[in-house]
Amino acid sequence: MAALHFKFVPPTMDKPLKTINIEPPILKLGFLYEPFPVESSLREQLHDHINAEIVTGTISHKEDAVHYLTWTYLFRRLMVNPAYYGLEHAEPGILNSYLSSLVQSTFEDLEDSACIKITEDSVEPLMLGSIASQYYLKYTTVSMFGSKIGSDTSLEVFLQILSGASEYDELPVRHNEENYNEKLAEKVPYAVDHNRLDDPHVKANLLFQAHFSQSELPISDYVTDLKSVLDQSIRVIQAMIDICANSGWLSSTITCMHLLQMVMQGLWFDRDSPLWMLPCMTDDLLNSLHKKGIASIQQLLDCPSESLRAITGSSAASKLYQDMRHFPRIQVRLKIQPKESNGGKIFTLNIRLEDANTQRRTAKAFIPRYPKVKDEAWWLVLCNTSTSELYALKRVSFSGRLQTHMDLPSTLTNFQGIKLILVSDSYIGFEQEHSIEGLA
Repeated sequence: MAALHFKFVPPTMDKPLKTINIEPPILKLGFLYEPFPVESSLREQLHDHINAEIVTGTISHKEDAVHYLTWTYLFRRLMVNPAYYGLEHAEPGILNSYLSSLVQSTFEDLEDSACIKITEDSVEPLMLGSIASQYYLKYTTVSMFGSKIGSDTSLEVFLQILSGASEYDELPVRHNEENYNEKLAEKVPYAVDHNRLDDPHVKANLLFQAHFSQSELPISDYVTDLKSVLDQSIRVIQAMIDICANSGWLSSTITCMHLLQMVMQGLWFDRDSPLWMLPCMTDDLLNSLHKKGIASIQQLLDCPSESLRAITGSSAASKLYQDMRHFPRIQVRLKIQPKESNGGKIFTLNIRLEDANTQRRTAKAFIPRYPKVKDEAWWLVLCNTSTSELYALKRVSFSGRLQTHMDLPSTLTNFQGIKLILVSDSYIGFEQEHSIEGLA
C-alpha cells in the first residue's frame, strides 16, 4: 500500500491566530467522579424514630437513647463534619453534651405531645405513642388527634381532623391552584377556610369532599393528588378509630368507621343511599326501590327474585344481580360461654361469622371508586348503645367463615343493653346489631 503524505498549509490571515488555553478537565470531572458528602437528616425525623424505639422497648431511659444515636449515620457525620450540625469541634465531651441535649429535648417534646411518660429513672410509651408507631404516623399527627377528638365528634369535624394530619404537609399546592381550590370549594358540602386556599390541608379536605361527591376534578394533577391523599388516609383513619376505641367512645368510633367507608366507596354516608355502591344504579331505579322500602343492599339480597323483577323489570333486575354478586351477606351467630378464672367466673362471647353469598369467590372488597385493591375487613364492637360505652373492639378478616371470641368485661354485673355491632370497613349500610342480653 502506498504511504500517505500530508502537507501543512499555513493560514493566509492578516492577523495572527489567537492562542487558546484549554484548562485541564480534572476539576470539572471531579463533580462526576468524586462523591459528595451526604449529611444526615435524622434530626428532622428524630422524634418519630425515638418514639418507635420507646414503644418497642429498645429505649427505656435517656442513656439508651444516647447509645442508640451513637449507632446512627448522624453520629458518623458529627465526627467528620461537626460544623454542619452547629458544633465547633468533634471532641468526645462536646459530642456527648450535644447528644444528651438532643435526646432531652426530644423526650420533652414527646412528653408534651402525650406520646410518652418520663419518670426519674425511665421512659415508657403512652397510648398515642403506641398508635403512632403502629401506623407509622408522625407524633404531631397523633398529638393533634388527642387534643381534637372527643366522645361525640361529628363527621365534618373528623374530616377536618383527617385533613389536618401532618402526613399531608407536603401535598403540593402548585402555582395558581388556589384558584382551582376556590372553584372546588363552591361545589362541596362542607365549608373550608377561604383565606387558606393555598394550604395543603385545605386542598386535602377539598379532594376528600370531591371524592365523596364524585365531582369532576379541574386538572389531571388533581387526580394524581387524590390518589396520594386516599392512599395515606387509610392508616390515619385507622389510628383515629383506635384512639376513640381506647378511650371508650362508641359514638366517635362508629362515626370514624363511617368516614373510612366513605373513603372506600366515594360516597357520603349521611347524604347518599348505600344503593349507589352498585355500579348499575340510576336515579329512576333508586326511586323504584325506595318506593318499595328497599334502601340497602342487604335488603336487596333478601328480596326474592320474583319480587325484584316485579319492582324493577327483568333487564334492571339482571344488572342488579350481576352487581350484587360482589357483596357479602354476613350471618352472625353468638354464644356466651362461662369459664373459671382465678377463682371467679368470667364470660366469653363466641362469635361465628359466615358469608352466605355463595356466588362470591373472593374476599377482596368491592370498591370500584378506590384506586387500590383491598381485602375486606370487619370490626366487632362490644358496647352498650344506650349509654354509648364501648367495651371492646376487634378487627377481623375472613373468607367464607370465621370462628372467634371476645371476653366480656369482668366489671359487667349483667348483660342488659349489651350489644355486638358488626361494622364493615368497606361497605356503607352493612352494620348489624345483635343483643347478647338473652344469651347467658
